[in-house]
Amino acid sequence: MIRQCLLILLSLQLVACGGGGGDDSGSSGGSQPAAPAATSESKFEDLVIPEGFKFKSAYPVTVNIDLDTRETMFLNIYGRYSEATDGTPIPDSSSRLISGPMQEGKFKGKLTITSQRTSLLVEAWFQDGTRQPFRQIISLPTNEIVITD
Repeated sequence: MIRQCLLILLSLQLVACGGGGGDDSGSSGGSQPAAPAATSESKFEDLVIPEGFKFKSAYPVTVNIDLDTRETMFLNIYGRYSEATDGTPIPDSSSRLISGPMQEGKFKGKLTITSQRTSLLVEAWFQDGTRQPFRQIISLPTNEIVITD
């Protein structure tokens, strides 16, 4: 009985492990791997750079604002905004680039603008909140923003 059990066990091991010889090529399927596509070798001299192309993704912009007021105002500059049905710009608060007080309606500073930006929204609020804020859309690219009122 032990002999029969050993014989059955040995037979099962042979069957489970593949049990036989076969092709040594290493591929189990009948298909051959595809040949790599032929590519032409590019050289640095073959590159074409368009006129006016710059590798910079951002550039500095100076900001000079002088509004005709003696009051302290609050300045925000936004990179993105939408427009209401009446044309009033509505800022996207997550795109705020500058935020702070303006003494007597004056502000001087610098921003770094990414090349993808096409416009900015400049918004200055009176602290009393009873008057409409100053709003102006600035087209980009530009090196300087000058606003006088």
